[in-house]
Amino acid sequence: IRAGLDRLRAYFLTRAGAPRKRFTDPRLPGGTPRGRRFRAAAATLAPVVHDVLTRFDRDVNLALARGVQRLFRIGVAEYRRELEARALLDFSDVLERAVDLLRKMDEFARSRYRLESRYHHVLVDEFQDTSRVQWELVSLLVQSWGEGSGLVDDAPLPPSVFVVGDRKQSIYRFRDADVSVLEDAGVAVAALRPDGPEGRVRQWISHSFRAVPDLLAFVNDLFTAIEKAPARRDAFRFDEHDRFPLAGPPDAAGGRGPALGLAVGESVERCAELAAGEIARLLRDGQVRDRRTGLRRRAEPGDVAVLFRSRQSHGEFERALHGRGIQTCVYKGLGFFDAEEIKDLRALLRYLANPWSELRAAALLRSRIVGISDRALARLAGGLSDALLALDVPAAMADLRGDDAELLALARDTVPRWAALVDRVAPSELLDLALVESAYDAELGAGHAVQARENVKKFRGLVRRVQNRGYATMARVAEHLDQLPGDVSNAVVDAFDAVNLMTVHAAKGLEFPVVLLVDLGRGAGAATPPVRVTDRGDTEASVSVWPFRTEADEDQRLAEREESKRLLYVGATRARDRLYFSAVATGGRVEPNRGSLGEVLPATFIAAMERAVAGAQPEIDWTGKTGRSHRLAVVGPEQPRDRASAGDRSAAS
Repeated sequence: IRAGLDRLRAYFLTRAGAPRKRFTDPRLPGGTPRGRRFRAAAATLAPVVHDVLTRFDRDVNLALARGVQRLFRIGVAEYRRELEARALLDFSDVLERAVDLLRKMDEFARSRYRLESRYHHVLVDEFQDTSRVQWELVSLLVQSWGEGSGLVDDAPLPPSVFVVGDRKQSIYRFRDADVSVLEDAGVAVAALRPDGPEGRVRQWISHSFRAVPDLLAFVNDLFTAIEKAPARRDAFRFDEHDRFPLAGPPDAAGGRGPALGLAVGESVERCAELAAGEIARLLRDGQVRDRRTGLRRRAEPGDVAVLFRSRQSHGEFERALHGRGIQTCVYKGLGFFDAEEIKDLRALLRYLANPWSELRAAALLRSRIVGISDRALARLAGGLSDALLALDVPAAMADLRGDDAELLALARDTVPRWAALVDRVAPSELLDLALVESAYDAELGAGHAVQARENVKKFRGLVRRVQNRGYATMARVAEHLDQLPGDVSNAVVDAFDAVNLMTVHAAKGLEFPVVLLVDLGRGAGAATPPVRVTDRGDTEASVSVWPFRTEADEDQRLAEREESKRLLYVGATRARDRLYFSAVATGGRVEPNRGSLGEVLPATFIAAMERAVAGAQPEIDWTGKTGRSHRLAVVGPEQPRDRASAGDRSAAS
């Protein structure tokens, strides 16, 4: 039945699930009476098929959702039992229990007296990233202040509550942040002192001391032009209180061209080459304002940030920069266990835990700790562990040439000694010994060396932490590392001499003289999940299972779009002196995917980016709704001398 219904769905409905209005069938030419009758009948049947399939999906979804909820309850119960067995609370438990305690306190409760005697003033910063439960905790703490009762009213100074936030920068919806809570908090705080001065309840901070006037004017016009959804509580808004007053240092780019730029190419790789070439040019002869002195100085790698929507975007830009000898530092853009140096160290520990495993021997031989080629690995296949540990030289070694033969000979001198020390010395000490004897630090000399060394240091710390919990064999350490979650972030380093590569989320709260917003057409990369849970806060969470679609699914899509607008705002406001936009144009057209930053850009700005594809003009203009024209430099192909100069400078640094 399902197969037949899926065929009906594909024929009568669009990919979006709507009834088709036009039908094509090569067996029925459109000009014949029979073809016209068939298409008319199909168009009439399409809404009926849509209705039948919708009801079928709804009934199936009801059964599937019950099953999902049952599995979820079982999983939660098991999780709770594990926590209770260890006398632990997770973050959600701590928050929920604190709120539950405050809810149950009457005015004579001992806990209430203790809290009121301790806390008279509350300041909540970054409130736009607060969840509804977190706000409930704060509101319960200050509830009595508006009632004129409690110990706090006898204090020398009246109690106060400050809530500081910017709704345009609420970008943690995936962590339950609710931008609408900010509005609710404003109403609640005003209600605490209904007789107080109304103008002092809510105040706005509009001045920016970060960016030059050209960038501020552009941000004002760009986000005024972005499409708004005023009916939504979580809507992105940009009104008169959000516009930046245009006062600040003149001569934004130091007389060296516009403060805005576009890097548009036919592929991500091409965009990366354009962006890397522009960065090389800026490092050669660009100037930025020093944050401490305000004076202009030569641009350095640490002044530049390349920001992207999702983690999948950094690789091409990292490679393009490395090709010019420019150091990079990836902030949370690459999973810790996906970094090449961590793969090498894990291969070493996993091998030492079981040195006679062919698979683990292959991973170690191919890692940079040994580093033989794929061809050599193929020649040694079937005897990889013997190639490292056997006393007799394997016959296959005679077929190895050049570096492969030398590398394997060195490995045969060191690896057996490491294997003999397993569980005789601490795993961390053996790891340190292997790193020294293999001269592994030399392998980290190119590319993001600073980040790689910090990652190695972090990995060594993880190994020490595991062994300090008690007796830990190498096998237990390797198994524990295999079980760690894959979303562990890279070690945090100060990239004073490296270009910063990071997601917009990671860049929040930071600022850079030069910012490049890249790969604007790429979405978050997440396909529609088979199971979707929607919690609007006022009713029980709804569960839907694909292919059933609900109104909540559309609401989720619109909520994601509003979040993308806020992400774009955060990214654009990280720049102090220069701001670049980069996107792929296929066939001269910039067509952003769903969930991308480019999806929410004004159509007029997308058109300006498409004009930059041809590269015929070094600069183009974009005009916002205010009528002000903004000049944007078009990043063109890199000149040979630019590449040489950038490489020379990187080597010198």
